[in-house]
Amino acid sequence: MPSPTPPFDDEDDAQVDGSDDHDEIRSDERVDARSGPHYWFRRAVVVGGVVAVFATAAIVIVNLTNSSDGAEPPGTVGAEWNRIVLVDERTGRVIVDDEQGEELARIDTGVRTVLDSAVVDSTAVVVSATATSVVDLVDETSTEYTISADSVTWPAGSGLTMIAADTDVARGLMIHGPSGDVIDTDAFDPIAGTRYEWSGARSSPSGRDVLVTDSGNFQSVLFSFDRDQPSYFPGLALAIDDNVVVTAQNVGADATVNVFDHDGQAISAGVTKSVRAAIIGGDAVQLITVDGEIVTMSTASGDTKSTVRLALGPVEVGAVTTSGDRLVVVGADGSAIIDDTGAEIGNYPGVQLVPEAWAVRGSTCIALTDDTTEELALVAFADGSILNEAEMAAPLFSTVDGCTVASRAAAGYQVTSPEVAMVNVEEMGELVGLSPDGAKVVLEIGGRLTLADAATATDTIDLGPAGRTVGFTKQ
Repeated sequence: MPSPTPPFDDEDDAQVDGSDDHDEIRSDERVDARSGPHYWFRRAVVVGGVVAVFATAAIVIVNLTNSSDGAEPPGTVGAEWNRIVLVDERTGRVIVDDEQGEELARIDTGVRTVLDSAVVDSTAVVVSATATSVVDLVDETSTEYTISADSVTWPAGSGLTMIAADTDVARGLMIHGPSGDVIDTDAFDPIAGTRYEWSGARSSPSGRDVLVTDSGNFQSVLFSFDRDQPSYFPGLALAIDDNVVVTAQNVGADATVNVFDHDGQAISAGVTKSVRAAIIGGDAVQLITVDGEIVTMSTASGDTKSTVRLALGPVEVGAVTTSGDRLVVVGADGSAIIDDTGAEIGNYPGVQLVPEAWAVRGSTCIALTDDTTEELALVAFADGSILNEAEMAAPLFSTVDGCTVASRAAAGYQVTSPEVAMVNVEEMGELVGLSPDGAKVVLEIGGRLTLADAATATDTIDLGPAGRTVGFTKQ
């Protein structure tokens, strides 16, 4: 298939003429996704601090995540919200406010000196070097676990299940946000020498089944919120859906790929070159070898068939998106998106995933960056088209669909989306959060947190002192 227009293509001959006529976003300066971006950012078309101008763009930003049929992919958190969840980084206290900033609940967690926190649906997770708490935002209760963690992560394939892993990787908590169910690996008979590779965990879209490699024992373990005991499989965790588990045993340049049911019963096995990533679709699994070859393997028989080779250089990592039908593959020389039939949706030379944890959790778009991590391209999962490009440096904040991205600027913040030019909103504060639908930003101004309209930085609501992490949820 033909590749989309290369990201960060600067072939436009237009030059900056030094005039000051950039006080409105003209229709000829918007990106036409059908023909590829014109990359007019290189021509300094940036609207700085013009509130009235960005008000028009705001309509697009707010409606962007609500323009579809409303059906969220099965592994995606919803864009709607009516609660703001604040976690005090010093005391670990969780404060729940409504949309107007009125306090609804204050929950003590017992955790101090918070290193990270996250909110999914009705559940918050607060982690520190000495303890981790799981907070039920409905019952306003907190359960503390004596587990030392330094971050909250997510398995590839679902945005609904959070992981708090012990820093010695011998233990972990899996927390399903919508139900509040918790799996503590220490609740089962611990196995000597366990080393869970939590960063490579895979999940079914629902987040109810999590497959993780135990490199200490050369096996994979399936933890399920719907089963009393884990299941064990030989090999490295490769892929999982609601019905089957796929693992790989790499030996030298070759791999044996095994398919099992969730009970651990073998279904089939196939042999191919060493494998780096996989996605399950229908009655086949699409395997990505270390040299970028796509191999289709029948889950029933183990028969394999080589199809195409991705032009990525040596493959480094792959992650299934929350829709369950797209695989983002990253190699030394670029990135690609394939679907669950093995078709190449798009190939993007010289770019990688953005470093933020939300990168593959978007339901509709993904953000790719060049090796400077300052030029960003928004790419559509559906057809691989490059929707927009911008000069935006980390840290980056995204809507749940992945299609609207915000970043800090020297005197405010910047926002870009498929339909909106990168716009700079001048506000003497620091961007610390973006709501799931892109309608609101959270700014730190004068030692206070402020909820503001994303388009204008107006209609502000005080959220209390700084030193709090911010999350959003709907109840």
